[in-house]
Formats: sequence, structure tokens, C-alpha cells
Amino acid sequence: MGASGCFTRDCPICGSSSWSVVLPLTPTPLGDALSASQVLARELATYPLDLAECSSCQHVFLPLVVEPDESYSNYFFETSKSPGLSASMQRLAFELWANRLVVSSRLVVDIGSNDGTWLGHFMDQGAEVLGVEPSKRIAEQAASAGIETINEYFTRNVAQKIRSERGAPAIITANFVTANVPNLQEFFGGLRDLSGDETIVAITTGYHPDQFQVNMFDFIYHEHVSYFTAQDFVHLAEQYGFSVIETQRIGLKGGSLRVLLRPSQGSPEHHVDVQRLVQYERWSGICEPSWFHDLQSRVSREISRTHQIFDGVKAQKILGYGMSHSVTTLLYHFDLVERVSALTDDNAARQGSFSPGLGLPILSPADALLGEFDTAVILAWQHDRLIRNRLANLGWVGNIVQLLPGASLIQKGD
Repeated sequence: MGASGCFTRDCPICGSSSWSVVLPLTPTPLGDALSASQVLARELATYPLDLAECSSCQHVFLPLVVEPDESYSNYFFETSKSPGLSASMQRLAFELWANRLVVSSRLVVDIGSNDGTWLGHFMDQGAEVLGVEPSKRIAEQAASAGIETINEYFTRNVAQKIRSERGAPAIITANFVTANVPNLQEFFGGLRDLSGDETIVAITTGYHPDQFQVNMFDFIYHEHVSYFTAQDFVHLAEQYGFSVIETQRIGLKGGSLRVLLRPSQGSPEHHVDVQRLVQYERWSGICEPSWFHDLQSRVSREISRTHQIFDGVKAQKILGYGMSHSVTTLLYHFDLVERVSALTDDNAARQGSFSPGLGLPILSPADALLGEFDTAVILAWQHDRLIRNRLANLGWVGNIVQLLPGASLIQKGD
């Protein structure tokens, strides 16, 4: 065990103890641990946030993991509050259901099912659905919407219980959850236990080669404990008796990977396109330490440029737009502690709280406009167009600064 509430680990895929830190970041509290008061927010523990790479299999991961119960006891993200994500997941649900291999089962099991939005798309097509969600509040919300949900972490015991009571599902899905799983052996063992011969396992997760290419380092935070490549899924598939039948790079969340697995009947047989993507990863050098050193240099340049922009416009009172796990990484690593005075977020559940560690008040956008801020910095930069339109509709006339993928002054104040 490391410090209270966390533990250190070796490579979660191959178990090797031979790994090295390739990208050290500023220690932070848990990224979404909002507090009811500034005092409580500033008392939160911070944890090292260092990205490591396994010397044996090249998997990229956090060697220090905060206990999952610390992360999910007060979890705020809801799929239904992310319209772009929900629409993309709806299209994928239609594709998976139309192309399922088994028709004798109509069961779809979603791991990390959140508020049930994803499973609702399958229900619309006549599927029976079952969610597995560790956050009590979110699981209760899904159940109240008519989505049967097990409020537990997905383990081999949970998988075996579902299989014995409900049979093998036609489809198992895990959307943006594998990055949050500290014990991949337990997780993939559970997937194999739950799967029948023709079950399709559909996993969507962040794809760090594409994300880091656009300086998306802010997706490194304590809840994201693993960062995947196609090669990683080939290794996991071969360990747990799956074949990788499809991989597809998609644009969600700055760069993601959709992986389809099927239980192997004998030796694993991976689709030729999967093999080509693995070859691309090896050829492009994304597993080399120099690739991460280059990322670190690019991020350092953007940090310097951000502060130059603030000084250039003589920013006195700065409002940060957005509050999420990734925003916490940005605030700390960009050294905005003395720069930003308050945050605003469109999610009403966050408003009235205080940000992790720094204790910045989180205001509604309407209240933020009453605060006489001269500069707005877009922290939720993947939604920059939406935020710029929102500010315009609210009558914002001050400076607007964006941090990533490249620091820039996108509006000079009046």
C-alpha cells in the first residue's frame, strides 16, 4: 500500500515490475471530488499523477491507483448530460444489435452502465437489458428510469451470477470504462465467464496515440488508470480466450478505439485490420519513451504561451469555463492556481460546489456574468464551439482564451 486510500501496482496487463515513468504530471486530488465548502475542498488529499510504460509489453498506465471507492462514492458524470456522446452511442447500439451473432438471446449487459442512456437505445430495439454500475447514486437514477441495474463493481463473481441466472448475453458492452479498471485480470476474466460461444463483447475506450497527438494530456487523471492501444487488446484477448474481430478508430473524446471481441474456439484469430493497426503502432513509435518526451515538451510550450497570453491582455479576474476530471488536471499542471478566480459549468449538479483542492467556486453561467470577470478561459476545450456560442448568447464581451490543443486568444475583449 502507498499513502492512505491508494496503492501501487505493476503492469496490469502482463504483471511485469519493469516499468518507468514517461510523463510526470503535477499531483492533484481526485478530479471530480467536489466539496460543499472551500475549506473542505482545500483539505482534500493530493496524489502523484505519473504516467508509466511497461518495459515488457509497452502498456501505458498509472502505477499509483486511488482506491475505487474513493473515486465513485460521489460520481457526477452522467451520459445523458453529454449529447454528442449519447448520439454517437445510439448509432453504435443500432449497429451492434443489427449485426449480433446470436438471436436466441435478447440480453444486452452493459458494464459501467452509468445512467442507463446507452442501454435505453437497445431497449428501443426490443432487447432485454441489464446494467452493472458501481456508483450508488447513478445506479439508482438508472433504475428509476426503468433500466435494471446491479449496483456493484464488475467482477468474476458478478459475471458468474449473471450467467447462471440470465444465461449468456447476445452482447456485452463496456463504454469508456476499461480505462478506469485497476484489475484488468478480474475484469477480462469476468468478460470470459459471462460470454457464450457467440457473444460479442464491444469495448470503446480512449485511444492514447490519437489523444496525445493533439496534446490531450488532460485525459490523464486518477480515475483513468490505463491508456490503451490495439496491441494491448491483442495481448488481453490472447490471455483470456478471445479473438479481436474488429478495431475502429473513432473521433469520440478526442480519439477513441472501438474493439469487438468474440470467444475463441481454439487459438485466437485476429482480423487482418487489427494486425495492421498493431503494425502501425509499432511503426509510428508511439510506444517509445521519446514519443512521450515530445508530448511533454509540447505541453510545456502551451503552458508558457498561456501565461504569456494572460499577461498580454492584462487579465485581472479570470473565469474558467468547465469543471470535470480533466479540468482538474489542467488547472494544476498549467499552474492556474493564482490565475483563475472561479469556474462555471452548465451542469446544475456541479453549481454551488467548490473545485477539488483549489476550492474555486463553481457558478452558474448566468451568475458568472455578474462577477465582473475580464477574461474567460475555456477549460472544457473539446466543447469550445459550444462554449463560445454560450458565452456569446450570454452577452460576454471580455477576452476568451483557449488552452488546448494549442493556447490561443480567440477573442480580444472590448
